[in-house]
Parts: sequence; structure tokens; C-alpha cells
Amino acid sequence: MRTRLISVAVIFICGFAGAAEAGIPFSRERKLNNLVSELANGSSISMSSQSMAFTRSSDGWVFISSTCKGAGTARVFLDTESDAVIVHDTEGGPRREAMRYVTKGAHTIRVDGNGEFNVERLLVKAIPELIHCGLGFNPEIKSYGLYDMGFLKGDILPNVTTLIVPNNIKLSDSVIEDWHRQGKRFVAEVGINSEGKTAEDHFKFWSSFYEKTPFLDGIIINEFIVNRPVIEWAGLTPERRVRMEQERQQYEVYGEAIKRMHTDNRHRNKMLFGYVGGSGKKLNQEIIGTNFIRTIVDCGYRVALERYLHEMSSAQGSKDALQLLVDGIADWEARVPGVKKQMVIAFGLFSMPPGGINKQPDVDYHVWMDQQMNVVANHPAMPGLAGLEWWTSVLADEETVRFVGKLYRHYAIDGKTNMLTNDPLFLTHIQNADFEKGTEGWTLHPSEEGAIAAKSFARYGRIEGRYMGLGRPADPEHIGDTFLWMRRSKKGPNTFSQTIKDLQPGRLYSMKMFSCDYDDLMNPKLKKLEEARSVATVLIEGVEVDAKRSFSEVYSSSPEPKIPVCITYYWKIFRAKSAAARLTVSDWLSEREPGAAFGQEQTFNFLEIQPYRE
Repeated sequence: MRTRLISVAVIFICGFAGAAEAGIPFSRERKLNNLVSELANGSSISMSSQSMAFTRSSDGWVFISSTCKGAGTARVFLDTESDAVIVHDTEGGPRREAMRYVTKGAHTIRVDGNGEFNVERLLVKAIPELIHCGLGFNPEIKSYGLYDMGFLKGDILPNVTTLIVPNNIKLSDSVIEDWHRQGKRFVAEVGINSEGKTAEDHFKFWSSFYEKTPFLDGIIINEFIVNRPVIEWAGLTPERRVRMEQERQQYEVYGEAIKRMHTDNRHRNKMLFGYVGGSGKKLNQEIIGTNFIRTIVDCGYRVALERYLHEMSSAQGSKDALQLLVDGIADWEARVPGVKKQMVIAFGLFSMPPGGINKQPDVDYHVWMDQQMNVVANHPAMPGLAGLEWWTSVLADEETVRFVGKLYRHYAIDGKTNMLTNDPLFLTHIQNADFEKGTEGWTLHPSEEGAIAAKSFARYGRIEGRYMGLGRPADPEHIGDTFLWMRRSKKGPNTFSQTIKDLQPGRLYSMKMFSCDYDDLMNPKLKKLEEARSVATVLIEGVEVDAKRSFSEVYSSSPEPKIPVCITYYWKIFRAKSAAARLTVSDWLSEREPGAAFGQEQTFNFLEIQPYRE
């Protein structure tokens, strides 16, 4: 079989005279993982008008890459496009890449050039749609900076096909033209018209975004909710029951509006995505009916299925959550055959306050992201997905946003099957990071008797932002409800400390911590954010701290309580010098300066230390 494949690759290269008419043999698709297939692979192309033919089994994206040496110029063309998808000025001979959306069926890749050139390798792969959410979605924690095109150009832009943008975003002509020149898409996030009653109302509402923002290539509707089964309606108020029944009936109207979008010639080349809520659930058709999802599929549009998997406290819990992901997708495919080919999995990117699913300070969130992608790339029940997305950069730190690009490259472009990360899922650097075991593992230095204690407050973890979404109950494991309490004394600073273990010398790490005014937690009151800033000092001895990238910032809790609690988020980046270091937290600004009123009580928890991925 291997000999056969090599023979096919060799005879790919021949004079181009019109693809099939010239008798150019088509490559056999070689599956690399569930997400990527190699469609064509040629080498040693040194004459103009040499071509390779390939076929894509469905409408979708292709990734084209080439490496070239020589003293001339080589251009790579796709089908009959007049503009080259790749241009090599072969003086430097770097690898060049391109992505394009193509239709199902036969296609041709052609090399033209002048001078002496040698395209050492020309590769075409089928890849899923790779979506970033997004451009213009800047972080709630402002100290991370703007997630603009300058920030995205390193890890994100080369590894995605599609940028989700706010529906009112203003972009320069040069940015729009450059992105479209690469064959890539802008998709605007839009809502559902709450005032809409008829299909015409919704059709006009969704169409209006194309009129306001002509450069858009599609819209993504946020969101269709299907995760409350009718059997649970018994516990609802009469008013809520009426609303739920109206919602169920409304899905027929939504379906008709989507059909209108599909048949309108003005939107012929536009893509529509629909976010569908119900994370970790099987397809619930009691509310949306049996036709709504089928309508999206039949129109050639995309179901953006929300699968927000929060960190679990055990290896078995993590395994079960991943299996639930697989079982849920399999159920969707069983109920609506063919839906996977039109499905985008929207994973949970939101990793930081004021609302995230990075709930466990002893779990490496990036390894957890990696495990989710690895399941999608390898599980026998998961092939054929249309695309991937991670929602949303508004609630993600800069490192986690960039990490998505690395995952896309590894699994959805390179087609790897192994894990990208080599680190364990469960962190060992700090023990009892949430004080759920009281003060075990910590060394306490109270300035006076009674100035330090382990305490708890119901739903505090949710108040901090460790939650799944609006209306969710408290975490059954009460993650984050425990903390260390300290009362500032005029006799001197209170401190708590622990040895950080299992570090790799020379490697970068991040440290996070939450702190708030205890009285603000017990008796919330309206105040300005800066007035509520925690006064504490975090000292990490035996490491090189990156002061430029380290900060503390105050945020307001959301969605509860009604009067928000102000919480200070600490973030430090440091490089390890040895396998161990010393972490000390003080409630004074310095050894000599208290920095705030004596008698103030503060809480501390979520002391997470994990590898920082540059």
C-alpha cells in the first residue's frame, strides 16, 4: 500500500491542461485524524504549469502549504483563480501557507513560476473551519490588554479560517481586504429579536446586519436554548410555563426565517451559524421540535453546539465528562443523521473572572483543553465535524486565548493524534490551594491571636466567577466556598506561606489568586472598584518575576449577588530557577507600610500555579 501511495504522488506532477481533461490522476484521501485528511502531496516541482489534482468529499476548508528553493519566483494557484494563493520569492525559501473554502468535488493545484525554482513540497489537506471568538472581544480583566489584530497575529491568525466579530465593529479597509484576500471569513455575533413575532420579523432582523456591515461573510446567532426538558416544567411558575410554551412554538418561526435567509439571493454566499445551548446534554427536541435542527442542516448552515466542560475534581470525573461529550454528539447524530457534517463544536474558553469554568486551582486548564481536543481528534464516534470554536476571549486571559491557536495547529492543521501538552492534568505545585482542608499545608504567621482563620461562605466560589452560567445552582462540590480569612493588625503583617514544589528550572509559570473585603462579602455595598482593591503583597522567592506581565485588578462579581462584591484578581508570571520556591502572602503593603486601615478583614483563595505557555 505504501508503494502504491508513493507511485501516485510521483505521477501527480504533469502538464496542466484542464484537470480531468488532461487525465491528471486524483490523490487518495489519507486520514490523519478525525479532523484532518491529506488530499495531495507532491515534491520536486521545478517547471511551470505543473499540477496536482485532488478531491474534497464535502464542501469545506483546505490548507495548502509549500516549501521552495532556488533563485526564481514560484506561484501556487488553486483551480481557475487568477490570483495566486501562495507566492514564493525563493531567496529565503520559507514555507508558505494558505487556507481556502472549496466546494465538494474535484480541484486542481498548479505551480507557475519564472527563473530557477524547486518546490520541494506541495501539500493539500482537508481541515475543519477554525473559528476564533474573537476580534473586538477584549478581556474583562483589562490588564491583559487589547486582543486586536496585532495581538492575534502571532498564534491566532495563521491558525484560523474565521474571525467572530461584534456586529457593530468598525475595521479599516486594509484589514478587511487583507483578510478576504486570504480567503478567510468575518462572522458577526448577533442576537435573537426579542420583539420578533413572525418569520418575516426575524428574517429582516438577521438580514439587517449584512446591510449595516457589508463586509460580513456570515452571522452567528446567540443563542438557541434547548437544555430544559418539558418534564421539569412542573416546578416553574405559571408565567414561566407560558414563556416556555411560547418559546417552543417560536422555533417553528425561527426555522421559517432561516429558510428565508437561505433562499434570498442576497445571502447566497453568506454562512449562518446558530449557537445551541445545553452543554454536556443529548439533543432535547421537546422544545425545539424535530424540524429546527434539520432545517439548519438542509440549508447548509452550521449548528454551533455549546460544549462548556468545566474542570473536574478527579481523574474519573474528568474521564466521565469527556465521555458525556462523546455520547452527546453521538445522540445528536442519531436523532438528526448528517448533523455532524454541519456541526461546529463550541468549547468553553472562558477561563477567568468574572465568569469562567477554570474552577479548580489544582487542575491545569490548558491540559484540560488539550484533552477535549484530543478526544475530538481521535475518538471513533467523532469524525466528520465541520468546525471548531472556543468561546469567548472576553473571559479568557491572554495565554489561554493564544493557546487555542496552538491547539488548532496541532490537531486541526498538522493532524496530530498525540497530546500537545506533556504536563499532568492535576497540578502538584501548591497543596490545599482553596483552603478546603482548613490551613493544612500552609505556614501561618498571625500578628496577634485570632488574626488568621479558615472560613467559608455559601456560594462564594460562584460569586468569584467560578460558575457555568446564569441561573445555575451552587456547585455541588462547593468549589471556592472556603478561604483563608485575615484581619489587619497594627502589630504587624499577617502572612501565610508554602513551598512551591515540582517546578522545572528555566520554565515560566503563572500564579493566580482571589481576594476580597470580608465585610463586602457579608454585607455587599455599592462602591467604586478602586476603592475596593485588596491590599496584600504576594512574594515569590527563588524565582525571576516578570513584573511587566504581572498585575492585580479589581472586578465586580456577576451575576450575583444583586449588589456586586468587588474582588481583586492577582496574576504573576515568573521563571523558575530551581525545583522549589517560596510563596508568601501578606496583608500589609510592605513590611513597614500597612497600606490600608487596621481592622480590615480580607479573604484569600484560588492560589493556582501552573505552567505558562509562551
